[in-house]
Amino acid sequence: MNRIDLTMIQRLPGLGVRSLSKLVPLLFLACVVRAESSSSATTSCPPSESPKFVCGVVNSTDIVLLPNTHWAITAGKTGPGVPVGHLYLINVSSKTAEEFYPLTQNQYRQDQKLFGRCSGKPDEMKFNAEAVSVRSIGNGKFTLYVINHGGVHDFVNQERRESTEIFEIDAPGEKPTITWVGCVSTPPMPQSNDLAVGNSVTPLPDDAFAITVNSAAALEQMMIQKDPIIGEKILEGEIPGRVMIWSPGTGWQVVPGSEMAGNHGIEATPDGKWLYVTALFERGIYRLSLGREPVDRVVIKTTFYPENIRWGDDGFLYVAGQTVTSGGVFSTGIACRPLASCPFPFEVLRIDPKTLQSEEVVNEPGGPLFGLATGVAKVGNELWLSTVRGTRLAVFSLKIRESAR
Repeated sequence: MNRIDLTMIQRLPGLGVRSLSKLVPLLFLACVVRAESSSSATTSCPPSESPKFVCGVVNSTDIVLLPNTHWAITAGKTGPGVPVGHLYLINVSSKTAEEFYPLTQNQYRQDQKLFGRCSGKPDEMKFNAEAVSVRSIGNGKFTLYVINHGGVHDFVNQERRESTEIFEIDAPGEKPTITWVGCVSTPPMPQSNDLAVGNSVTPLPDDAFAITVNSAAALEQMMIQKDPIIGEKILEGEIPGRVMIWSPGTGWQVVPGSEMAGNHGIEATPDGKWLYVTALFERGIYRLSLGREPVDRVVIKTTFYPENIRWGDDGFLYVAGQTVTSGGVFSTGIACRPLASCPFPFEVLRIDPKTLQSEEVVNEPGGPLFGLATGVAKVGNELWLSTVRGTRLAVFSLKIRESAR
């Protein structure tokens, strides 16, 4: 189903979060759903499924293209039955996938100049990839940024490695190679100094990058202890997430005006002057200015729960997320736990970054083979969707109304 949906746009002050109506507590899905899949990944789908799916990935929450190549990378999470998360390498021409990292043998070369404070390479057996983003550095090479939870994802596990892992991708040859070059530990939450959970990452100029973070303690109280009061505070933005920027030599700094209810996906303009951030629990997508006072902060309200956001090669932004059902996201998430995939309805929104008008380009009910879309990438005239809950990517034709071009 494709239809034009001009969403409501609101200009907001730099501080404060729009209150939400009271809802059933929601799963912070791309951060906490614990995928249970005993099936092993394969490299290609059966012929009957190949036009619609790409098989060979497990719990791929996010997906990113390597620009000007026929390769993409997805982030794979852990869960019961899936003890180790992976990065997956996708050949978009042949629609095949394979594990990319970690493998039996991996390459490590720590960049002491940029990442000298990194404590060392990640524990391969605890790798747990949440999100990915890339920076082109020329000559067929890319810097890959990966949000890594590095262990059992129970939010307050003191031994978990909560970090952004940095890799170098060399893709001029027949097949890309990957080398780990460093890490940056996720900072604590501003003001409260609570442990933070990272959700998404985007590169900025001069080797900087930005991540979205939320309070680990608050999420643990809501999701593990099922504290309804804390849950309500998170939903209403009283315990907001933030955006943090890391720069070489400077370290971490908080982005003014980045308080939101459930900061999640993030993308930056190439010049680093604007951020686009999804607010999962607010059902909104924010545009934030960087380096400007006062902060220019605008929100696009959505009818679904937006997760990851990605630039397309057409200059538009694409956002994937789950649609709310009558039973609520929380109850549906619990029902999905024993399943190999989650038949959750989902949507994709296409946003014009100049006008902030949006168009719904995918609206699907979900099914036993694919549901709960959490990531999206534009591949030619198709949209490739990833999910935190399953063993494949879904492929949809991108159909744009002429009036929206």
